[in-house]
Amino acid sequence: MRSTTHPSFAVLLAVTVLAFGQSGREGQRREGQQGAAQEPPSLEELPVIGIANVTFKVRDLDKARDYYQRILGFAEAFDLTDRSGKLTSAYFKVNDDQYIEVIPTLKPGELNREARVVFQSTDLEKLHALYESRGLNPSKIQQGPDGNPVFRVVGPEGNNLDFLQYSEQSEQAKARGKFLSPDRISTHLWHVGIMTKDPATSGPFYREKLGFANLRFGTRGEYLETPGRDANTETKPPLADTPVTHVQYESEQWGAVNHIGIEVADMRAARDLAQKRGQFDDLRVRAHVGNNGHWLMFLFDPAGTRTEIVETAIQQDLPAMTVMAPGAPAPPILPKIPGVLPWP
Repeated sequence: MRSTTHPSFAVLLAVTVLAFGQSGREGQRREGQQGAAQEPPSLEELPVIGIANVTFKVRDLDKARDYYQRILGFAEAFDLTDRSGKLTSAYFKVNDDQYIEVIPTLKPGELNREARVVFQSTDLEKLHALYESRGLNPSKIQQGPDGNPVFRVVGPEGNNLDFLQYSEQSEQAKARGKFLSPDRISTHLWHVGIMTKDPATSGPFYREKLGFANLRFGTRGEYLETPGRDANTETKPPLADTPVTHVQYESEQWGAVNHIGIEVADMRAARDLAQKRGQFDDLRVRAHVGNNGHWLMFLFDPAGTRTEIVETAIQQDLPAMTVMAPGAPAPPILPKIPGVLPWP
């Protein structure tokens, strides 16, 4: 791991309104999950390869390191510091082109932990001109603290969307071919979730102005999810809606919606590995079939941000909410009531 000193770059904007729409993760139907309905634009049309990194705010960097390194197996490839030498961010490497960045800036009571989503471009000048022509008001291209040219577009609800093109002098270039830990639970950052409470505004913005047809883009099959709320099995309304429980529920909603999805080939192996590393019980690492037909498993970092683990294959013969049997390999547990988990 290397530590590099740079001035602060990101102006991090927190969104503080909770919305209540259906989760995009569970809303995608299995017949549409693989994107046949609408292909992403080509690189000639939109010079975006895919997701470069997602930046999350945390309170305790050491606890975040333990989660992203020890549990998920992503090596800390490099750190950034300010002029005084104070650490401003840590980059955990998924693969040579994709990182998870954490910044120790989360304030007490702050709901939005997703500081920015960064997309990789093949032609940043062309992309900047395109977005300027579409009235997106992109910031000027400048060198980011990691050494890459970057510009920002702010979404209609305040989401920070950065676009960069990797430079040969960047920290990512220096780390290329290195820090590819064999302990990685996944080698592909597949999707990212962004809280959006107004689909009438967010839909045209992401699909038409940004050019993310069907919320898909690039050459690696990556995509966005833009739900207004989360309805997964770990995020349920409190039984007693008091001021304290309501705040906690809001926090859980934001942490679940603003998330990353990482791809695995074998969910059972990923589940067993996460259980072993984290000393989690069977309920904490429960895997189930989502409405999109994929095996899904949810873990949460110490700040409450969800990591959605998604198996590549679609389970054509298993209904949604089927649960992978805990413990040793055994037949899956089928739901008795549609939409309701049969276990525990």
